[in-house]
Amino acid sequence: MLCISLMMLTSCSSDDNSAQNTETSRVPKKQIISSLNSDPVTIDFAFDGNKIVSKTYANNYVVKYTYTGDLITKIEASDFTDEYAYTDGKLTTYLRKLPGQDYYDKYSYTYESNDVVSFVVTKITISTGVEEIISEKNIYTLKDGNIIKYETSYATTVYKYDNKNSPMRNVLGFNKIFQEQPQISSSVNNVISYTVTLANNSTYTNEIAYAFDENNFPNEMNYKAISFACTYSY
Repeated sequence: MLCISLMMLTSCSSDDNSAQNTETSRVPKKQIISSLNSDPVTIDFAFDGNKIVSKTYANNYVVKYTYTGDLITKIEASDFTDEYAYTDGKLTTYLRKLPGQDYYDKYSYTYESNDVVSFVVTKITISTGVEEIISEKNIYTLKDGNIIKYETSYATTVYKYDNKNSPMRNVLGFNKIFQEQPQISSSVNNVISYTVTLANNSTYTNEIAYAFDENNFPNEMNYKAISFACTYSY
């Protein structure tokens, strides 16, 4: 469950982007997640061209993707369904539905500028249609195709990046849905550190080290502060 939650919602690319070799057909085929307190988790990706079709975990847990045109409009598994709606190619609504629940969560996005996107989370009771705000004014700040800051009422996370290719860079539509976790983010580049500042001003920083292939895509990432690592094959 830790791995799944980490995978589920990217910089300050100040270096010379000439280091990038996007190799536009290059997409991940396998990911192995390792941590100190659990067995390694293997994830196999299936693609149709640059469109992601599914992710299959070693225990046969499957996450399926549905596209409308070049945009991801649904992600589903046995324990959740995510639905995405867009206006002019920009994400405007994201619904998270769980089986057996009489409610679902709705994320509503507003584009304050080209670089700032805010969103409100509401809980909608299916039987009554009543909508209740559960988290308001969350903010993403973007730069060069990456989320550089994520602000909520309880914490602010600041991300720093390298100038190389993130594993999911070439996955069609993935950069539209604001996945900000470093290990499978919708970023252009790779998160090399992130700092979380809580409402009480306490902070936590983690750094991430990478090894890269000949096309400047990561084939290994390691968190320095915790025992957590990922390997990729393409």
